[in-house]
Amino acid sequence: MARTAQILAAFALISWAIAAQSAEYISAESPTPESARLLQGPFAHAFRERPRRVRTLMSNWKQRLENEAPFWRDTKFGFDLRSFSFDRKNAGDDTREAWAIGGKLAYESGRFQGFGLRAAFYSSTELSASGGDTGLLAPGQKDINVLGEANLSYQFDSTPLKGSTIRLYRQTLDVPYINKQDIRMLPISHEGYTIGGQHDRVGYIAGHITKIKDYDSDKFVHMSEAAGAEGTKKGVSVVGVRVPVTPKLTIGVGDLYGWDTFNTFYTEASYHTVLGGLGTRFSAQFTHQHSVGDELVGDFNTHHAAARVALGWRGAVLKLGGSVTSNDANIQSPWGGKPSYLSLMRLDFDRANEKALLVGLSYNSERLARYGLSGYFNIAWGSDAEDPATGSGLPDRVEYNITLDWKPPSKPLEGLWVRARYAQLDIQGDGDAVRDIRIIVNYRIPFL
Repeated sequence: MARTAQILAAFALISWAIAAQSAEYISAESPTPESARLLQGPFAHAFRERPRRVRTLMSNWKQRLENEAPFWRDTKFGFDLRSFSFDRKNAGDDTREAWAIGGKLAYESGRFQGFGLRAAFYSSTELSASGGDTGLLAPGQKDINVLGEANLSYQFDSTPLKGSTIRLYRQTLDVPYINKQDIRMLPISHEGYTIGGQHDRVGYIAGHITKIKDYDSDKFVHMSEAAGAEGTKKGVSVVGVRVPVTPKLTIGVGDLYGWDTFNTFYTEASYHTVLGGLGTRFSAQFTHQHSVGDELVGDFNTHHAAARVALGWRGAVLKLGGSVTSNDANIQSPWGGKPSYLSLMRLDFDRANEKALLVGLSYNSERLARYGLSGYFNIAWGSDAEDPATGSGLPDRVEYNITLDWKPPSKPLEGLWVRARYAQLDIQGDGDAVRDIRIIVNYRIPFL
């Protein structure tokens, strides 16, 4: 173990000029950042500004709507096509393969006296499949077809809630521990009632979430049932805020109260500056979880803390991180992806008593941008994990990730994103190669 730590430390010092991505659920939605300043933390990702759509295929129809009421003029309609090839080899003869095609057909109206509508139909269809489940399709390698989003919203245009939006019923969320976790064919979506927005750069969200549809399912189930309490109908109340304390320092705080299951408190701080000509970002995060109420999923009290530093120079950045989890329980996240800096393709390195180290490398420079190329590499090592029930030691694990992206800048291929990914696990005491190969093709088709 000590030898592995020394090797990783030496590798980090040698590779000071390059870096990698954020938590897995964030990096799944975002190409490699161009600098340490643009490296997104969980709250920055939650309250990021969505780019306005400029290109539309039905431009003549768009022009005809320019003089109509905002409800029609600002209509958006498009299809996000996705093809996903997944090949996993676990220990022994456990192999899982699937190739699926589908995506999301989405409609969003403009505003009528502040009110708006949005709906999205999700579909994942098998092209080929063998072995165990992969998450691309429903259990048993079955196709998925579901109305994943359907909501009524209202946007305030007067103080003190100017810019805030109320959203009712099926929707996607992007907060730590309750988010889309868009790591397979389809994103997670939720049923609930939320209000959120940004005021003077302060972002906030509050609401109550009742149900979840996982990325490999066509059914919405109650949040408590998704957490493991079968037959129950409890929800989760959410509140979160992100505050820019200074132009360089930002703090985020959030709490998820799972009624009669468990409470999750999460906070993070991020500071960026320039040191010796290098763009630098320091970040730290803390999660505390404990059972509440009737403790439908068990009695526990645990926490997870992590820190990272990113150094950037001319499109290359170095990311170093470390984390520690208390020995009472593993960190739980049944409602979305985990925000941990050490959350990778296969592992999150947050087992009870686990200590972990991360080194990440990526590159996205102007030289490669003209060809639409970028990529990153992660390696994380976790040790000292324990079974929280017995206290017995668990195997140390190392995960290696490589991701290559191609987003062609030319107009004919605008909207195309091809991603190739590889993951390998080295598990102490297990001589089998455990690896993933994933090829994802995304193509955004904006009709209106």
